Amino acid sequence: MRALVQAVVDEAYGGLWAPPPIPIGEDGWNLSWIAVPDAKIVGVVLTNGEWLDDLWVLRGNRGCGVGQRLLAHAEAEIAARGHDTLRLRVVQSNEAAIAFYRRHGWQIARAYPHEKFPITMLEMSKVAGG
Repeated sequence: MRALVQAVVDEAYGGLWAPPPIPIGEDGWNLSWIAVPDAKIVGVVLTNGEWLDDLWVLRGNRGCGVGQRLLAHAEAEIAARGHDTLRLRVVQSNEAAIAFYRRHGWQIARAYPHEKFPITMLEMSKVAGG
């Protein structure tokens, strides 16, 4: 899973984050859901409370429903916890991710500076069941 996240982060943000290996904490990752066709991890999603914390899909597996299924699972998981509003954050320059989330009913709630890097983040939200 670490290799998948590193590959997607390198592709999407090339050098913005720390050099490999990306510092992925171990806390909570055992609660993530993974997409595994043909014995290879191609996608992962992780939620926490009302937040969709991470959604990563390898480039070669995009556009075939992997991300859509992981997102739907994450949304259902958050709603099942009783949250009326689902939230996520995404780098403002990641236009492909923003478009993906918008196609699935998410809206930009606010923009704000990243806590460590000189980039702008977007918080997106969606009404549960919407």
